[in-house]
Amino acid sequence: MNPSWFIVADDLTGAADCAIAFAKSGIPSSVLFEGNEAVDIPGGVVAVDVASRALSAEQAAKAHADLLEQRFAKNTLLYKKLDSLMRGQPMAETAATVAVLRKLGGPSFVIMAPAFPATGRTTVNGCVLVNGEPLEATEVWARDHTYPDGNLVENLRHAGVNTNSITLDVVRSGAEQVMAQVKASMDKGYDGVVCDAETLEDLAIIAQATYPLAEQVFFAGTGGLAVPLARMSSASPGGVSILLPTTTRGVLMVVGSLVKVSRQALRVVLDTKPVLHVPFTPAELASASDDALEARGKEIREALLAGQNVVAEIVEVDDPDLSRGGILASRLAVALHKALEVSGGLVATGGETAAMLMARAGIHGIQLVTEVESGVPVGLTLGQHALPVITKAGSFGSERTLSRCLEYIRAANQKGELA
Repeated sequence: MNPSWFIVADDLTGAADCAIAFAKSGIPSSVLFEGNEAVDIPGGVVAVDVASRALSAEQAAKAHADLLEQRFAKNTLLYKKLDSLMRGQPMAETAATVAVLRKLGGPSFVIMAPAFPATGRTTVNGCVLVNGEPLEATEVWARDHTYPDGNLVENLRHAGVNTNSITLDVVRSGAEQVMAQVKASMDKGYDGVVCDAETLEDLAIIAQATYPLAEQVFFAGTGGLAVPLARMSSASPGGVSILLPTTTRGVLMVVGSLVKVSRQALRVVLDTKPVLHVPFTPAELASASDDALEARGKEIREALLAGQNVVAEIVEVDDPDLSRGGILASRLAVALHKALEVSGGLVATGGETAAMLMARAGIHGIQLVTEVESGVPVGLTLGQHALPVITKAGSFGSERTLSRCLEYIRAANQKGELA
C-alpha cells in the first residue's frame, strides 16, 4: 500500500497544486476546505486548506497547531505547503508545526525546499528567486509581503526555527551527500535544513536523500518538491479519470486575483472567447444588499443554463485594500453561488475567492484528477454538487492559461470524462 500523506496549506489553490502531484502518480488525492469533513484515506492524500493566508502570524500559527493536534497521525507523512512567493505566514506556520510535532512525538525536523521550477521559482543560497530575480524585486512582493526579503534561513531564524543551508553544490553532488548533511544537521541540533534547487532534477535528489528519513522529518515546500515525493510514494504509477454526465451548460469563470498575469489572461479570454462578462466593483460588493447581489447572479444563472460561458470578475482598482479581500470574496459568493450550482463547471483564480464560493454552494472539497498545465489542477467537487473545477493560483500560468481552462472543461463535458 502507498503511504498516507497529510498536506497542510494556507489556501485552496496551494493545497490543490501540491496534492495534484500525488493524483497524477495514481494516488487517491482530495483537497478539503478548512478541515471540514476531513477523512483518512488509507494509502492516499488529504490536503487541507486552513485558510490562514490573511491571518496574523499568531493566528496562522494557532490555526496550523490546532489542525495538527486534531488530525495528525504518526503513521502519516506530513507536507507543509508553502506559498511559492512566501505570502501569508509560512515561517510562523513552520515554527508551529515543529513545536506541535515535538509535543506529539512526531517527526519534527523540517526539510524545506520551496523551489517550483516549472513556474519559475527557484532557491539559491537559501533565497527565493522568481524567473532569476530576487523575490523582493517582483510585482507580487511589492503588493503583498510579510518578510523583508526572500532569505529563508534568516526569516525562519526570526520565527524561532534554526536551520542549516544545503547549497546547490551539495545538492548536485548527489543524494548521499545531501543525506549526510541532513543527518549532520540533526546531530548538531538544528531544527531543519533549507535546500537550494533550480531544476526538477535538483528536487528529485533532495527527495531521494530525505524520503528514507520520513519517520524523522516532515517536508515543507510547494508543488515542486511534491512531484518527486509523489513518484517515490506510488507503488503503481498512473493517472486517474472520472466519468461525468455530458452537458452543454456554460462554464463559470471567476477572477478574484489582482496579480498581473491573471489579469492578462482574463483580457485574452474576453478578447477571444464568446463569453458573458459580468464585472463587480469592490464598492458594489461592499455596499450592495444580498437581494441586489442575488439579482445580478440570476442573470448569470440564466446564461449558464442556456449554454453560455460566463466570466465574473472583481474589478481591479487603483491602490486596492488587500485587507478587504476576504470580505469581497464572501460577497461575490452571495452573488454567484446559485449560478455555480447549475453551471457546467468552475474555473477560479484566487484561492480565497474559489473556496468561499464553493463553500457557499455546499461544496467542501475537490477530488483531484490531473492538470491543465503545471500548477493548474483539475478535479471534481465534493459535497452537494459534483462539478468539474479548475483552480489557479493568481501568480501561476501565462496569458493563455484561463482560455485553456475554459476549453478543457467544455471538452470534458462533451466527452463525459475528466482525465
